[in-house]
Amino acid sequence: MRAIIIILSALGAAILVTSSLKSWQRRAAAKDGVSPDDIQTNYILGAVVAIVVFAVGVMWLESDSAPPDSSYSPARIQNGTVTKGGFDAK
Repeated sequence: MRAIIIILSALGAAILVTSSLKSWQRRAAAKDGVSPDDIQTNYILGAVVAIVVFAVGVMWLESDSAPPDSSYSPARIQNGTVTKGGFDAK
């Protein structure tokens, strides 16, 4: 679920950056007296932002993952209480 949220946030950040850049370019065109249609939107900046957000998200997802050579011990009930499970390094 976290992976889907990170992917969607990367796409959302790219859309927001592209939209704000387009709005800024339209204001700059109106200020300079140029037609807003002559100004090209820079979609590369939006793609860069999406890649950066995605990379940070991947690092965040992998920060609490278990090492590849670990084994999982599930949670158990001992004396009526639940003991925590987890990953054991070999």
